Amino acid sequence: MRLATKTQMHLRPSFSFEPSVVVPVDASSLVAENDVPAKYHRALSVVSAIFNKYYNGSHRAVDVDVARRLVAHEDVLFSIQCHIEQGPAAIHREKKTSEVRDITAQAHHSTPWFALCGGYLNGPGSVMREWDKLGEMAPEAAMNEYVVLVDRLLPGWDDQSEFPVARQDRFWQDDAVRSACSVCEAPFTVHNRRHHCRMCFDIFCHLCTASQVELLLSRGAPPRKYRVCGACKASIDNDKGLAEVRRLVTENRRIKDAIQALAKTTETQVAAQAAVVAKLRAEATHLGCDVAKLEAITAAKLGASPSRTMEEVKTPPAHKFKPSESVEACAQLRLAHRQLGMCLKVAEVRSKKALESLHIAMVVYEEAIRHKKIRWHPVAAGALPYLSVFDLAMLSQTCKTLHAYIAKHDLQRKAIAQQAFPACFRPQMWLSRLCSDSDTNKFICDLAEALTSALSLEYDSDQAVQWYSIMPKSSPIWSEAYGLILERCGAIGNLEHDKQIVADVGRTFGRSAVRKTKRREREADPYEGLDREPKKDSLINVLRAFTSTNATVGYCQGMNFLAAFMLANVEWNEAQAFWLLAAMAVSPTYEIMDMYKPGVPLLNLRFFQLHMLVKQWLPAVHAHFEAQDFHVSMCASGWFMTLFTNFDTLPPDAVVRVMDGFVVYGWKMIFRVALALLTYLESAILAADLEAIVDLFYNLDDGALILHPEYLVHAANKIKVTNSMLQALQDDYDELYPSNLGATLSPRHETAGSTPALPMLKLTSASIDDVGPDTICTTS
Repeated sequence: MRLATKTQMHLRPSFSFEPSVVVPVDASSLVAENDVPAKYHRALSVVSAIFNKYYNGSHRAVDVDVARRLVAHEDVLFSIQCHIEQGPAAIHREKKTSEVRDITAQAHHSTPWFALCGGYLNGPGSVMREWDKLGEMAPEAAMNEYVVLVDRLLPGWDDQSEFPVARQDRFWQDDAVRSACSVCEAPFTVHNRRHHCRMCFDIFCHLCTASQVELLLSRGAPPRKYRVCGACKASIDNDKGLAEVRRLVTENRRIKDAIQALAKTTETQVAAQAAVVAKLRAEATHLGCDVAKLEAITAAKLGASPSRTMEEVKTPPAHKFKPSESVEACAQLRLAHRQLGMCLKVAEVRSKKALESLHIAMVVYEEAIRHKKIRWHPVAAGALPYLSVFDLAMLSQTCKTLHAYIAKHDLQRKAIAQQAFPACFRPQMWLSRLCSDSDTNKFICDLAEALTSALSLEYDSDQAVQWYSIMPKSSPIWSEAYGLILERCGAIGNLEHDKQIVADVGRTFGRSAVRKTKRREREADPYEGLDREPKKDSLINVLRAFTSTNATVGYCQGMNFLAAFMLANVEWNEAQAFWLLAAMAVSPTYEIMDMYKPGVPLLNLRFFQLHMLVKQWLPAVHAHFEAQDFHVSMCASGWFMTLFTNFDTLPPDAVVRVMDGFVVYGWKMIFRVALALLTYLESAILAADLEAIVDLFYNLDDGALILHPEYLVHAANKIKVTNSMLQALQDDYDELYPSNLGATLSPRHETAGSTPALPMLKLTSASIDDVGPDTICTTS
């Protein structure tokens, strides 16, 4: 009794690695119903070829592990074959057991059976028992069971082989058949022994089978190294598509495994997170949250993209199903590779979206639940105005409600003006507030970009520096941009204002011409020390760089004090001080450029505003000024032109807190400080004559309470000077003196309340090498 014959091996002629045919890779999945018979016949052909060799004297041409697995299930395989081709066992139950051999001989109608030594089954009774277990199973189901069994016994038997497969139409040649080598015809001797090629199973000498390659003795067998003859080795090497087939098959399997692993991992995570979301939804419902509104918030955060599940990610048809015989393997595998690559990307995106949707839902529900459980909102609302900047920054990250409350009321700005904070944080805070205006930020970034692109070959590349995404303090690129400006300024004396700058810098570091008393705390003076000369050089560099980039403004007295103050607060870092000064100068909030333009057009407006505010808040002081013929410009010119940074009236630590308020509030902070000083000195002013009034502001004792930084800020904040009040006074000034501001101030003063565009950066049309040092960059 036999399962197959030699003639059955002609079902698949030629080399068995068959590069022209693509077979399914996903053998574990069931094929479509109409493909079951085709796969069954392929499985039957493979099993029959193996048994034919094993039982007909070619057992050495069969892999040992494959033979052991198939022989152990030989009865089951044979009974299924009989059931498919002869029908249920009940039809033949009345026949004698001896007739089983006649029945099985007809399993392949056109093929006779051979009874060779060792080829009998365990016994007809065992076959009949297995056959009887199948009952009335349909042929299609029996075929599918046969295929499943072969898949289990021979994993990967129907996959595209990565290795060559031995010829299944050839049998093991007996040693007695040949006395000489088939190729070189050298006779076999004790020294020239016989060797079988494991590809064609013919006999050759040692020299003609010197090569070893990894191959499969049959489909489903593990790859092992075997001897092959020269002709078979050449045929394998000449097949250029085999290496590509191996690579594509390996890569396709890897991608398929990645898709399956991703899908499994995602399903596990989705199930776990979905349970958490359900629990949170139930808790939110119990606490009285509006679940419909929370779901709407979740949907809004996710966007309008349709939801996807990992179940929709399937391997493409080119990867799962066998094409027609005319389709080349490499072309089809390439198509499958592209489809699998796209499938993996889709799986990754859908996995991310699925997990992201659940994560967002969890965040929304957790925040709503936390908000419902909070019971200290009234206490927080009362305590928030008294917290420091750092406390507010940390508190705003605790929940959405507090974050929105702090942002809505701009509590951080109030905290900056009301409470001191570490000096190391001050430059970064100043710069962030100065650049909060979009036009200011754009101007600063455009200036840096124009400088580096026009003057530095280092940035002449396809990848532009993202100036808008970095801050001057956080990147050395900004220091290099400042260095480019300074380099183009040349030696001292090349610029128009160099002589005046050098002279004013000397006065900046010298004794005040108006202050009569000497500060006791000399160590608090930022300009004192043994390194005064390097500090002077730094100040000169900053002023020259600033005036060269603002040619329409040039240099004006008062800039030296403001620039020196910036340098002192950034530990004399020239680049940081320059960008702070540049940002403050171009910001429409502070109007510094209008203050320093030729003719100082804004200064008279500030005198008028202060005069009217003194008249409103301190009528007795105003009346005394009028009686003494004293004008506020006699004491306030230094306040406005230097923003108190000349230290004639206020000490350095107090000026730092004034500058904090100026950065966040603008000019109204300067007016509040001026009124606070006048209020503190009111009694002394009323008792002084014209000459004594001037000395009052410059002879304040260091122990005066008004010079204490926090007291000064507290007293200034009690005086309610608003931007609307200053704008109303400016309108009155425009009516009284219509020719003073209209032609000299920046365009933003033409329409009150509007936010005008900042002056845009322009480079001269001439080459950079021909540009004069004082016209490197100009603004208009």
